[in-house]
Amino acid sequence: MQNKIKIGLIGSGHLGKHHIKHLSKHVDINFVGFFDKNKELAKQVSNEFSVKSFENFHELVDGVDAVHIVTPTNTHHEIAKECLNKKKDVFIEKPITKNANEACEIIDIAEKNNCIIQVGHIERFNPTINRLKTVFARPHYIEIERLAPFQLRGTEVPVVLDLMVHDIDLILSIVDSNIVDVRASGSSMMSDTVDLAHAHIKFENGVVANLKSSRIAQNYVRKIRTYEKNLYTITDLMIPQIEVYGLEKNSVFSDECIEQSVETAAGTKNLFYEKIIPQKEDALLNEIENFIISVKERKKPIVDGKQGLKALEIALQIEQKIIKND
Repeated sequence: MQNKIKIGLIGSGHLGKHHIKHLSKHVDINFVGFFDKNKELAKQVSNEFSVKSFENFHELVDGVDAVHIVTPTNTHHEIAKECLNKKKDVFIEKPITKNANEACEIIDIAEKNNCIIQVGHIERFNPTINRLKTVFARPHYIEIERLAPFQLRGTEVPVVLDLMVHDIDLILSIVDSNIVDVRASGSSMMSDTVDLAHAHIKFENGVVANLKSSRIAQNYVRKIRTYEKNLYTITDLMIPQIEVYGLEKNSVFSDECIEQSVETAAGTKNLFYEKIIPQKEDALLNEIENFIISVKERKKPIVDGKQGLKALEIALQIEQKIIKND
């Protein structure tokens, strides 16, 4: 019988606790425990989930096969380097590192030591987004809004690296073409980094993506709109639901769809409408499952280090354009 892989975690803050919740209950692994330099927090989390809190970071790393790194972005590089140099596979929450040079270095170490890097771009595992990808065919225009009320957590990095990087990764996974132009604007208001950002990304194949991220909004908004010939979708990730409008009744629409005749300048057209409620799944659990399988089977994860680097590079390019225009 094959031994269960041993997984440890670094960083038991807001997101780290969610990782621990899943890892501590997972039957296919041995969750060894976690380390957090905040001793008071570590004690609370240890008691809450009945898991071991390590006093020493190095002791934890030495005793596992793989590590989840759920710490502030500016610490990712140093922690990942130590883990990878000890030939431990790593799951790194997004963004992979704070700059491209750091990301390239840890990717090189991982390749040299035959280690796996998975980057925590959780939206790739969102059932609503994966259902949306089966609805559209070739969107020529994509618009994504990701807005949130202000909170201090996460403001050590600009909103482009905190929120927009999710959508940059999504766009790169949807559009199979090279980027030819990036334009951006934004501003700071509540923190020392950019709090509001708009980005306009144009691809070689003509696809255009407009992204908007804010952490100074009144309410949470997570919306995706796609446009292509005869098909328009509005996805609300907060509900969640997908609304589909089309001028052709193709395989996207079920027999229960609504059909309406609409008078246009070009004559009467039939407009089809359907609301899709996706199946509920835990995206973080799906993401963790992908990491476990990747470690066990020594296979590339859905979001590997190189994809994390690509999303980071575009995010940094957007950030620099905002700073330049400020």
